[in-house]
Amino acid sequence: MTIGEFTLSAKACTHVGRIREQNEDSFLVHEELLAVADGLGGHAGGDAASEAAIEALTDFAESQGAGGRNRRGGTKKRKKVSTAEALRQAFAAAHFAVLDRAASDIKLSEMCTTLCALALDQEGVVALANVGDSRIYRLADGDLEQLTWDHVNYNELIRHYGCSPAEAMNSMSPMSLSRVLGVFPEPAEVDTWEHEAVEGHRYLLTSDGLTGELTDEEIAEVLRSLDKPDEAADELVRQANDRGGRDNITVVVADVMKTEKVS
Repeated sequence: MTIGEFTLSAKACTHVGRIREQNEDSFLVHEELLAVADGLGGHAGGDAASEAAIEALTDFAESQGAGGRNRRGGTKKRKKVSTAEALRQAFAAAHFAVLDRAASDIKLSEMCTTLCALALDQEGVVALANVGDSRIYRLADGDLEQLTWDHVNYNELIRHYGCSPAEAMNSMSPMSLSRVLGVFPEPAEVDTWEHEAVEGHRYLLTSDGLTGELTDEEIAEVLRSLDKPDEAADELVRQANDRGGRDNITVVVADVMKTEKVS
């Protein structure tokens, strides 16, 4: 029996880097759901925030199934909700999980986290969701494309307020995060995208510890040159550390593959 036409072959690698004393990144590699969370550096409880967000996504994947598959291998009967909308709901749950964790200790009151996630559903749709500046890329036919949009003040001013790049850069804290999970009473707006699953496409989820050290072309070269996801993930982290490793580094590399048919 075949359950879905596509599957993900994914591996993760994380490292504290060369400067930080604690790794505030967390990640999830599930058969149907991948995610990277980056606890806000310099704030107490960044590691707790990213862990709480990933735990909430894990609960979502285990209880609902990102692709509509239940734990017994059948197909879940549920309301017609797109995978992208399901991710929005999961991100809201992650936001409140961060708030709940923060409420347990006054020292954690300002903790927050970024979160990006990829879900593959059984209809062959790759759904993406993002809050913050952790990114998702896709390598297709040798070309690397950033699919998510960084939620920093600079981008928000240009996109929503019509500012010029120069005006945005001259604003207060232009590269500070504009959206996070946690801190605020209500969840931040979640950006989502849906793409057709294509065999051979490679996805990269990463915290900014990688993109702060390597250019997109340097990242693309690693993803093109190494066939196995684990080798590519390890090499990206190694190169980011060689460049300075000024932040925690977390990557998930995932290949879209056809599901082998079982009679």
